[in-house]
Amino acid sequence: MIFVLINIILLFFLAFILFYTEKIRFLKKDSSNILLDILKRYPDLYKAFKKTTLDPMTFSIPGLFKTQTLETDSKKLDDCYDITPQGLAVTENHIFISAYCYSHEHHSVIFMLDKKENDPPKTMVLKDRTHAGGLVYDKNRQCLWVCSAAKNHGRVSAILKDDILNYQYMPNSEIIPYYHSINFPTIPQASFITIKENSLFTGTFDKTKDGVVIKKTFEKEEDFTNDDNLDETIDIPKRAQSMVFYKEYCLISQSFGPVSSKIYIFSNEQLSNGKLNSKTALKIIKTPPYLEQIAVFDAHLYAIFESGARNYRKKTAKFLMEVVAFHLPTLLDIVE
Repeated sequence: MIFVLINIILLFFLAFILFYTEKIRFLKKDSSNILLDILKRYPDLYKAFKKTTLDPMTFSIPGLFKTQTLETDSKKLDDCYDITPQGLAVTENHIFISAYCYSHEHHSVIFMLDKKENDPPKTMVLKDRTHAGGLVYDKNRQCLWVCSAAKNHGRVSAILKDDILNYQYMPNSEIIPYYHSINFPTIPQASFITIKENSLFTGTFDKTKDGVVIKKTFEKEEDFTNDDNLDETIDIPKRAQSMVFYKEYCLISQSFGPVSSKIYIFSNEQLSNGKLNSKTALKIIKTPPYLEQIAVFDAHLYAIFESGARNYRKKTAKFLMEVVAFHLPTLLDIVE
């Protein structure tokens, strides 16, 4: 028994030494080399990254070391050192990133980055401490949807484009308003969100069992009215962090803990059957740990990881502090 215990302790210390040796090795390199070194361990991603035609191909995540937002109790401006990125939305001109305070002491925020100009990001303060697990831009209604907070059920809220463009954080530190909210009473929380044509897909993360996505379709293309009687339910793999669509494909990111994350590739036909099973995925792509939302714009897949946040950097040597773009046809092995 003592011999076994000694071996366990030795293995623990060996793993500890290997972890920090690798972490120190990464930290000695510049950020671009760190990114390439990490991606080289994931051949599908590395190949798709090298095929990326964008300039730039990466976008630094703001606020990872310090973000000024509102303190929860006092509602006064305060520096948050625990901002953790979650949601991601991409448009022609902008990158939107949602983030929450890991210590739950500050309001959540959304950052807006200009894809073409090197301007400072705009920080928009949300009304509460929502996990803000998902974002998606809705062209029909000209708004940004975010997973918002509700008691014992899911909710997503819309922020109008005009309110985003007119928002000024300083000097009044105002909260950006929600124009409209949609409740999802059949799921405990809205963990992520995406859009396809005129339908919202809102899903819930479950650590131990399959998750669920609820599809709500709007009655008209440009207004916010939807028919609650037309909800569709879709079963998805456990630990799902996001869903996105590209042509005839549905992609789901899965992540939990410091092990490699995954992107499951399904067909839209499989989706229409109401159940997406990880065992029947057309393809499974391994990624670095702590993958959160994936987003699609044109022929590129954008990915954000929470590993760059303070409370996750210490858990993995393979932490990423940028949004990374990948060439989707290469990732899917299809020819456009």
